[in-house]
Amino acid sequence: MQEKVLLSVAEASHLFGIGQHRLRKIIGEDYDCKYHLTLGRVIKIKRKPFEEYLNKVQAI
Repeated sequence: MQEKVLLSVAEASHLFGIGQHRLRKIIGEDYDCKYHLTLGRVIKIKRKPFEEYLNKVQAI
């Protein structure tokens, strides 16, 4: 999982220590699709941009 560019919500939740419901809420507020891709009904989180986002925010 360390080399993956796109992560599922479950993988990102486990890797970053954030609950799946909170991740889905963050993605819902990401209108410019900076941190995620939607492939049909499947949501994939872009790892690098999401890590940069987590480094910038003070509270989630």
